[in-house]
Amino acid sequence: MLSFHFDSVRIESYAIHLPPSRVTSLQLEDVLAPQYDRLAIARGTLERLTGVQSRYFWGDDVTPSNVATIAAQTALDQIGFDPSNVKALFNCSITRDFFEPATACIVHHSLGLSECALVFDITNACIGFMNGLVLLANLIESRVIPAGIVVSGETNSRPVHMCMEHILKSKELTREGLLKLLPTLTLGSGAVAYVLCHESIASNGHRLVGGVGRAGSQFHDLCSGNGDFCFQQPADNDPIMTTSAKELISSAAQVGGRTWTEASAALGWSNADIDHVFCHQVGKPINDAFYREIGVDNSKEFTIYEEFGNQTSAALPIAVGRGVEALQIHAGEKLLLLGFGSGINSLFAGVEW
Repeated sequence: MLSFHFDSVRIESYAIHLPPSRVTSLQLEDVLAPQYDRLAIARGTLERLTGVQSRYFWGDDVTPSNVATIAAQTALDQIGFDPSNVKALFNCSITRDFFEPATACIVHHSLGLSECALVFDITNACIGFMNGLVLLANLIESRVIPAGIVVSGETNSRPVHMCMEHILKSKELTREGLLKLLPTLTLGSGAVAYVLCHESIASNGHRLVGGVGRAGSQFHDLCSGNGDFCFQQPADNDPIMTTSAKELISSAAQVGGRTWTEASAALGWSNADIDHVFCHQVGKPINDAFYREIGVDNSKEFTIYEEFGNQTSAALPIAVGRGVEALQIHAGEKLLLLGFGSGINSLFAGVEW
């Protein structure tokens, strides 16, 4: 079992930055009407299959570092200690400004943080932010650094627009082929930042308790995007993602079931101990399959995917932030965070608020 435990790590602050432009699933389907009609697909299929009613986007000139910096600065404005204690910044978004340099470097410079710091990107599909939290927490628990910040600025409008263009241009597209592309249309944008620190300088008691990670890499080929450089040709430089949704849902549920068994033991939490559950916000089918597989009570789940879609690496931490306010979570309540990412990777963590 790959587990981690923290006694001294606190979530000092968090901040969310959301786009202004709402786009409904029906609006996307109106654009795709020629292919929907050709393939005899009913309007409303996207929402019916995924539970996603809408998503939000920034303009095309907005970069991941732009929005990550806004979220990060807002989070830093809330801390109760001197910012000079922030000795690490990890950017964990799927979307990045450049192949090189790291988007984290741009955010770090924009914030005016100390040169004495660890600054780099972590990219691991939708689970990247959770990876960043765990890595940062280990640095804090071991007293290497007193505090740090994890950010994700996801600007997912381009993959959605490129997917729609691909669908409309594909004269040979089949119903099966379209179904593999539809999960891309659930993507939405958003930015989030969490500041973690050692309890000795914390101004609140939001404790990151620990958790468990698993890598079901035998399922790595179920969701693939071509937006990197190894397989990309000059005339084929637009990101297209295909997903074997049924197999991905089933496989993620299996990996999640094994992860929960170990996480429950590592945290010392039973299903009855948990007050609130936050799963990766990918959509209704995968969440429902997961709860059926592991037996966690989905009545305790808080979701935002219906309104905001799948905000990739920012989805889970944004859901937690909005849930804390919407549910009026009190000190001492137990939050279970269920992170997933294509690969398939799972990382489950517990927080005592």
